[in-house]
Amino acid sequence: MKTVDNNIDLLKFRHYRETDCKITTNKIFNLINSYTDQQELVKLYNYFEKKYNLPTSVVKQSFRQYLARSYLMKRGKFNSKLKLRNIPRFLLKYGALIYALFFSKVKKRVKKFKLIIDNITSANELKRFEKLLNLFGSDNVLCVTRDIDIKKYFLKYHIHNKKVFCGINLSDLLKSIFSEFFYGIWIVLIVSVKTRVNLFPISLEIIHSYLSFKSLLETNKAEFIIQGKHYNTEPIKNYLFRKLGGTASTSIQKNIIQIDPIFFYIDIDILLTLGDDGYNSLKQYGGRIEHIKPVGSLFMEYSYFNKKKENIKKFDIAILGINTSNAYERLDSYNKFMEDYYSLYRWAAKLSIENPEINIVSIHHSSAGEDKIENDILKNSRIKTLDKDLNSYEIAFSSKFAITYGSTMAHELNGHGLPTFFIDPEYRSSFLPDKGIKYIDNMRIDNYDSLNLLTKEIIDKKKLEDIVIENTNMWCLKSFYVSNKIYNYLINQKKKNQ
Repeated sequence: MKTVDNNIDLLKFRHYRETDCKITTNKIFNLINSYTDQQELVKLYNYFEKKYNLPTSVVKQSFRQYLARSYLMKRGKFNSKLKLRNIPRFLLKYGALIYALFFSKVKKRVKKFKLIIDNITSANELKRFEKLLNLFGSDNVLCVTRDIDIKKYFLKYHIHNKKVFCGINLSDLLKSIFSEFFYGIWIVLIVSVKTRVNLFPISLEIIHSYLSFKSLLETNKAEFIIQGKHYNTEPIKNYLFRKLGGTASTSIQKNIIQIDPIFFYIDIDILLTLGDDGYNSLKQYGGRIEHIKPVGSLFMEYSYFNKKKENIKKFDIAILGINTSNAYERLDSYNKFMEDYYSLYRWAAKLSIENPEINIVSIHHSSAGEDKIENDILKNSRIKTLDKDLNSYEIAFSSKFAITYGSTMAHELNGHGLPTFFIDPEYRSSFLPDKGIKYIDNMRIDNYDSLNLLTKEIIDKKKLEDIVIENTNMWCLKSFYVSNKIYNYLINQKKKNQ
């Protein structure tokens, strides 16, 4: 196993906000790799392999995921919970193992399914999977939520609410308590002090992941497991699923894959992507992905193709927002981010004032929070902000073209023939790769004058017929029958493994 000298001071790292965000993410990625390759951490990896039968590669991937998700881009540093001064607080949290005894279980009879839909966070999320669920047959599918109860909405489905430190097999839990309090805690403490990082929160997460998924997957066997967020993959879950007889762990591609630490170290057997391109950075940034299968957008299938269409007024331009106001801590990674992002609204506002005959509307997803900066920019413009509960896909397809800063809908719409352009001042956006990919570069707008000119050419119908979305499958496959594509692909995978 590759190791490096023990001279990596992870928590002293700071990135310069003047630096391009893509350079910053490269530095963070290399730093995490170097830290987790230190010789001192081998002792901890070996402990988990000996006591929990978890391969070093799985444990290391879990460590790296946790660290990547702990980096606060806006603040330019790692989360303070990783500081050594927080060790006593996290030592107390090991009491959760004792707490778990009151909610443990003796191993029950095994139930068999064809599919597990995991990490369901809302009723709406499960609804997107209903077509796939019914293709497998509702009796053949287990739906797993995380600390939320949605059973009352789906009375005909098998739903398991996975709660933190609850439902763990008693025998495994007792072994873990003995191992941790006599050995594990001391090894984590020594390694934490030597590497100057509080590793207790990571260790506790690994222990919980192992105990909870082992208990769940030993008593609920399935051929496949799927989830709706590719950036929330879990190495230990995926390893245990295969070890306990599963064929493959899978995930759909939920959104654009940014150059951002949240997308580092993805771990999945099969990634079901939007299109034929746009996923290469996942492997570049430490991802373990065994197979790629382009299928289109499950979101679009559910929210557009499977919905009854309303009679919507026609628009000239649709502005597609992203949930920036809920994610400044992650997205605001360089000094000009706010200027770059709000260029979308400043340029559109200016366009509406200079061209009052053009009908421009703005819409966000229903989950988006209020954005006071955006509201201030648009209040004196001629742009109409639409109700968030309206169907964004219908609004977009009722327009001549759309613009956005980083909405995944741009990929979906371009894949379905509606020109959708990215506002990308000076080509800095983390939502897009570096310049040089023609089909993407053709849909970038880097200054207001270009937006103004393009708008007039399209609205005046001088260029609309000439705008050809090249390589539509590179953006997103046609999404009429995504669930059927997924079902057929998984069934064929099962046959190959028999």
